[in-house]
Amino acid sequence: MNILKWLSYAEKKLVNSTTSKLDSELLLCFVLKYSKKELLYNKTKIIKKNDLFILNDLLDRRILNEPIAYLIQKKEFWSLSFFVSSCVLIPRPDTEILVEQVLLKISSKTNTILDLGTGCGAIALALASKNSKCKIIGVDNNLSALEVARYNSKMLNIQNVNFIYSNWFSNLYLKKFHIIVCNPPYLSQKDFNNSFSNLFFEPYSALVAGKDGIECIQYIIKNSVHYFFSTGWLYIEHCYKQTKIVRKLFRNNFFIKISSIKDYSNLNRVTYGFLNIKI
Repeated sequence: MNILKWLSYAEKKLVNSTTSKLDSELLLCFVLKYSKKELLYNKTKIIKKNDLFILNDLLDRRILNEPIAYLIQKKEFWSLSFFVSSCVLIPRPDTEILVEQVLLKISSKTNTILDLGTGCGAIALALASKNSKCKIIGVDNNLSALEVARYNSKMLNIQNVNFIYSNWFSNLYLKKFHIIVCNPPYLSQKDFNNSFSNLFFEPYSALVAGKDGIECIQYIIKNSVHYFFSTGWLYIEHCYKQTKIVRKLFRNNFFIKISSIKDYSNLNRVTYGFLNIKI
């Protein structure tokens, strides 16, 4: 079977996918190690038996709604290419808003940043790629995720991020930061059960935070006060339905200058606030 015939075959198999053509092309590029341009000029080339076996296996997994990022082990975020595996959450475009907002606060006097629950390292490495003088620590309580983050750091040749094991703040001891940023689990159990099926392929602990989905956010806001210098900014990504309670948690824990930022769907996605411990 040549490339053109397999593309046609795969598109028909992916009848329930809204991106069947793109999915098929991505799988081919991944297995054959082709660029999109090379794929275009080699459509009559016969696919080797071993490659065809791998392609059909990946196609079967895609038919079952496994995310394409896990199949090709890659996801672009902030114009950077990240290696991803099933032990980490797949970076979402909306999380780039979190990065954008943090970048607005970084200055020559604001250069120590903590990324809580770093996963594949997308947020920490995106920030570091724009600010080589920043000192950034990314933490996670999943050792496999930390291996992925360190691998991404090496592949992207970004050297101003240190990834360490910590269950939120548990292993940070006396460390202090100017900015703390987090994309925590914020789905409720009900939200997860009602979600699209492809979420079931991603790590449950990175998605769901108890019955109401607010438990991790509440813990982070309450305990972050101990890990700032005399002043600091806290940024948290959350579900748009949680905006009111997240803002209340910020206020109840003495944050000021609280603001919520909308995502690409015009829904509140990021809330941040400023803490002045000197007051």
